[in-house]
Amino acid sequence: MDIELSNIGKRYENQWIFRGVSYHFRSSHVYALTGHNGAGKSSLLKIISGGHTPSEGQITFSRETKEIPIEKVNREIAFVAPHVHLVEDFTLKEMVGFHFKFQKMNLKSESLFIEKLNFIGHENKLISKFSSGMMQRLKLGLALYSRVQVILLDEPTSYLDEKNIQWYKETLCNNFENKLLIIATNQKEDFDFLNAEEVHIPDFKK
Repeated sequence: MDIELSNIGKRYENQWIFRGVSYHFRSSHVYALTGHNGAGKSSLLKIISGGHTPSEGQITFSRETKEIPIEKVNREIAFVAPHVHLVEDFTLKEMVGFHFKFQKMNLKSESLFIEKLNFIGHENKLISKFSSGMMQRLKLGLALYSRVQVILLDEPTSYLDEKNIQWYKETLCNNFENKLLIIATNQKEDFDFLNAEEVHIPDFKK
């Protein structure tokens, strides 16, 4: 899936976060969305995910030059961000089962998914009892093991220790092929191992 931004701008009340952002994100490519704090990286990623509407400009989704209606895009995108929450009243097993009712999994079974995330023994643990690092690993796993065309990651190594950052890198390397991958971050270790194309959002002061 290709995603094309044409003069995208986002405003909150009377404050413009950014304006005039145009870019063509191409299928099967990796991009790093960078910019100073407050430049609008997260806001732009939300727009690309379909979660936010731009204040101006147009976003187009297409496959082999054929435009895809917005209502058919959602199931093709996996989005991970610090503000996206899990259902904390679920156990791990319930959360995994719930997620993969809506997204196809690229593994043979849910038990193999739990094994891949190193969560064996936590199947019946409530998500509310997970540490921040475990929640982030679960969010990443649900996205990376979903059979989607687009993966959007906002600050993906938030709350991860060194061991789990290595898990993130290895898991991502094994699961992004033939997908459009966009990572919003200023941490080069989040993307420098992927030979990503850097897309910088300039400061907007008006």
